[in-house]
Amino acid sequence: MLPHMFWTNRNNEFQLAAIYLGGICVSHGYINLPDQTTERFLHDPFSPTTDQMFRMGDLARLLSNGHFEIVGRKDSQVKLKGYRIELDDVADAIMSHPRVTTAAAIVRNKTHLVGYLTPADVSISELHDVVASHLPVYMVPAVWVGLDEMPQNANGKIDKKNLEALDVKVEAETLETETEKQMAAVWARVLAVNVAEIGRQTSIFAIGGDSLSVIRVMAACKEVGMEISTAQLLKDLVLWKVAASVSNQQLTISWPRVSMPQEIVESITNQYAGILDVHDCLVYPVTPLQAGMVYATVSNPTSYVMQIPLRMKQSSDVDNLCVAFQHLVRKHDILRTTFVMSTAGIYQIIHPDHTNFDIAHASTSDLDEFFQLDCARGFEIGDAYFVRLTTVATANDQYVVLSIHHALYDGWTMSMLMSDLFVDYIEAQEKKETVSFWCAYLSDLEPSVVGMHQANHVSQEHDEKSISIVSQLSIHEISKTAQCVNLTTAEFTKLAWAKTLRKYTRQNNVAFGQVMANRNIPVQDADRIRGPLLSTVPCRIKFDDTLSSQQLIDAVLSERGVMIAHAHASLLYLKRWSGIEGEMFDSLFVFQNLPVADVANEYDGHTVDLMVIPTTEALILQATFDPQRLDGDQARWMLSEFDHSICQLVEVLGSNVLVSDLRSLSANQSDAIHSVCFGHEVPLKYELLHHLFEEQMMPLNTRTFEQ
Repeated sequence: MLPHMFWTNRNNEFQLAAIYLGGICVSHGYINLPDQTTERFLHDPFSPTTDQMFRMGDLARLLSNGHFEIVGRKDSQVKLKGYRIELDDVADAIMSHPRVTTAAAIVRNKTHLVGYLTPADVSISELHDVVASHLPVYMVPAVWVGLDEMPQNANGKIDKKNLEALDVKVEAETLETETEKQMAAVWARVLAVNVAEIGRQTSIFAIGGDSLSVIRVMAACKEVGMEISTAQLLKDLVLWKVAASVSNQQLTISWPRVSMPQEIVESITNQYAGILDVHDCLVYPVTPLQAGMVYATVSNPTSYVMQIPLRMKQSSDVDNLCVAFQHLVRKHDILRTTFVMSTAGIYQIIHPDHTNFDIAHASTSDLDEFFQLDCARGFEIGDAYFVRLTTVATANDQYVVLSIHHALYDGWTMSMLMSDLFVDYIEAQEKKETVSFWCAYLSDLEPSVVGMHQANHVSQEHDEKSISIVSQLSIHEISKTAQCVNLTTAEFTKLAWAKTLRKYTRQNNVAFGQVMANRNIPVQDADRIRGPLLSTVPCRIKFDDTLSSQQLIDAVLSERGVMIAHAHASLLYLKRWSGIEGEMFDSLFVFQNLPVADVANEYDGHTVDLMVIPTTEALILQATFDPQRLDGDQARWMLSEFDHSICQLVEVLGSNVLVSDLRSLSANQSDAIHSVCFGHEVPLKYELLHHLFEEQMMPLNTRTFEQ
């Protein structure tokens, strides 16, 4: 009997951790195996004596009822291109093929997943289809190796170290058509893998692809004359299917240059002649996102200001950085851009050169004090630039602080800083089709509003405005479930948020804002455009209680990709086209999968902004809210309920569970509502009410009814 079991993460329920066993039955080690003894048998820190404990090598999760859930071997979990992969699950899926007798999976060269199996003559095509039916695409091996005999160690287990040492010539399934060969070459270049390892059955996710690399693959395909949509690529995934969907025609993409009416240019030139040197400047319309941000800046100059401090070691570093930034301004139009307003709308002006760009200098005893003053200054319509660089000298250090307005950047821009294609697509849309699409999409829309103005609320500086939690489930569990029903993790969590809104609004037709990257526009090198292309558009999800959860998924999948072609429309225009007065929604959903986290996350007008942030191991749920319309406790409950919705969908998605059964609240929420509505149980002195009257009358010698 083992008197105790240790869990190395004891203060965190639901988190994975290693298991150790201790007690009188634990031996002193392996016979004649000193290295393995040192690795497995450790001192027991919880024992008052010098007992040892044994490291099992298993991972487990502590449940709320005190039980442990064993999830697998620690040494069988690996990470490949950011995905957590359970190698035993891969081997089990391979074993599901009726002809396979033994199987194993390993990661070779940290680049691709390899499946080993016996016997060697099993059809790889059939095997791929079987495994793909059991696992998400990123867990399907990219390479298959058939063996006559699986190597084993002395214990009769598969010797994975021997497998890794095998000098096996791996040959992917031969590519058949020229399109397949072209597509394989594109995948190899974008994902930095050997083209010889890509076969007809290779999935783009299996060799390290993700949603961002899919966009880069699309851009690379356009360069070689292959046309394919994002939706089609995400749907097919396997190389031969993707190649079969390609439109094999040499593309000549020619988008019209933006042409501004001369009267608007002259009006702006005359209006700002005394403020800006607008002679020879370029005047362009703004993107929908820029329009919203600049409009907010008119009433509050501190809106959308980001400050990036860079600590310098010596004065020469400061000088060199300032020179480098001047070169950057000269090279990139976006940094020479400012914004103006006229009776015709908001426009951006690009200065022809950077000769008037000045670098400011400041001294302060406290860097935070400079931040406050610089943020208070903000940016205003008519400023020469919407970016500035300041050298700041404090008592002990030197800094260079970059202050930039969010209208000039997004997460992609901050991570890439590459080519200068920015304005080509602003006005190059088929407006008639876009208006028709949004009018149909927004017809009979009932606004989904979760916030209420709190008349008695007095805003305080210390008001809580942002909270975050970590989902009970790991990112691996969530993404695995999403992949099994052909959803991305973003689509899966978006559905969970819609489900949460349904509970709070009691509407079967919910709407909320969603942020679109808009990097899949049909413009060459769109994934390298510098400047913000993000837009916010409504997302509607309709719940029909008579449908099964799988039918709900099918409905969501049917709309995939339809909105992409029209996602650049301004939210202001959408409200006008919908005919809705007031808010269409007051919650915004953001799945943060940008290459660099978007640091401008200040509240921007919605009751609640929900950001879902995937990490390598967990899913972070963050809510930024307006305390005048939603208090902290309500926001915390809403975030908790959102996590419950995620867990509930993981359990039922793909099954025949009805949509009507997805209304249930979490146990904590139900208990809280019950407590508020009914209060605590209080023992009563009298079983019946008239017993109280009888007791009060007895001292008065009053007879009861029975007497």
